[in-house]
Amino acid sequence: MSFNYRLSVCTLMFVCLATFVFAVPGVEPKVDFPGTFVYYRDYTYEDETYIGFLQYDAGTYALRYFSPQAKKGAKSIELYITCDTTKDFVEMTGERIVGEISQVDVETLNYLHDLFYELAARRKALSSAFNESVSSKEEYAQFGGEVFINFVPYIPIFAVQSILSTDKTELFKLVYIGILNKGNEFSDFSGLIVPKEIREQAVVVKKIAKTQKEVLENFCFTLDKQWTKDGVNWWLNTEDNEAVAMISPYFVSFSQDEKYAAEQMKLVSLITQDGSWIDFDSLEITEVKNKTQINAKIMQEDKVIRSISTFYKVTDTDYFVFVFSAEELVFKNNEKYFKKIIDSIKQTAVNPSVRQPKER
Repeated sequence: MSFNYRLSVCTLMFVCLATFVFAVPGVEPKVDFPGTFVYYRDYTYEDETYIGFLQYDAGTYALRYFSPQAKKGAKSIELYITCDTTKDFVEMTGERIVGEISQVDVETLNYLHDLFYELAARRKALSSAFNESVSSKEEYAQFGGEVFINFVPYIPIFAVQSILSTDKTELFKLVYIGILNKGNEFSDFSGLIVPKEIREQAVVVKKIAKTQKEVLENFCFTLDKQWTKDGVNWWLNTEDNEAVAMISPYFVSFSQDEKYAAEQMKLVSLITQDGSWIDFDSLEITEVKNKTQINAKIMQEDKVIRSISTFYKVTDTDYFVFVFSAEELVFKNNEKYFKKIIDSIKQTAVNPSVRQPKER
């Protein structure tokens, strides 16, 4: 099964964590790494339609309209814009349209411009300091009048999770977070592919009383002998030696002056690639003291994966991360067994001889 894509995402993101972060004009940057992009389902269109935003650097953005079943006009329109980085508001200094468009598409182009200006202005008006989710009741003519805009600090660019009507009908909703890399381009997004012919295994894990502690520096967790270690990961295989679950623990360090490490950790867990996407309707985030857990389904072409990432804050800039993944049906059939493993994680007394995570 395809578990390794989560590791490649994390590896790529932690390279980005050591680089600059940017934000829309007038907003303090938190999680806006170069190359991060978001796609929204726009329910104001009759046909299935997505709107995407990409931030290349401090002043360069890409906007995309994608409507695979559009009855008129282009099915995909991509627009690149540059902004004056000396201003604390959006002032465009240039733009380039990719591909050919017709007169029919001018309205769509204007809509993309308006969305960018409006969402940037509303994000700025919210204040850069917001640290928790906010539901803001606002007048928004493009969406029919009075709406609720739900802002979440770990979402890149505009921090917008959704826009709802006053009767809570979805108008504009986050469906995908990605980052540019080889094989995962902004223009590659082609909608949310619902898994077909799902081949899930109804595996029931054996109950083995004998367990052992696995220790990583000053953290430990408990596994039985059904798990096989391969490098830095642990795998649970069927009798046919096919992996149905994986555990991947690791440590992450941020620079000492990083103020938004917690939000950046959340973002890392929500980025997908290789045709996978987070089912944001299934997303649950729980925070208790120094522990944050992100639980969600990840949709793939032929399967559904349950991913549970748990972050333990060691210091303000150091984290221990425990990532668990399993096929959804395997997880459901053995939920108590798997949660017992996840809940077994303990932080031992800090030993001065233990290597401290290096500063990035």
